Amino acid sequence: MNFSRNLQRLRLIKKESAADVAADLGISEATYTSWESGQAEPWGEQLYNLAHHFKLPIAALLDDNFDYELYLMVLKARGTL
Repeated sequence: MNFSRNLQRLRLIKKESAADVAADLGISEATYTSWESGQAEPWGEQLYNLAHHFKLPIAALLDDNFDYELYLMVLKARGTL
């Protein structure tokens, strides 16, 4: 699974810092960066909140074949990038 890679790429696509995402989720930056580095994984509500932050279904966060190009196109079309 490429969960940690997906998190990092999604964050970079949205041009956010790890601190920005952590603040939005109400967690420490250290917790968030541990997810991005693969040292830890979120569970339950944290996973739901991540999906909500990136406006994706949870399954997309866990998808080994996530289509970043399509995600970028959708964000641009919505004017949320």
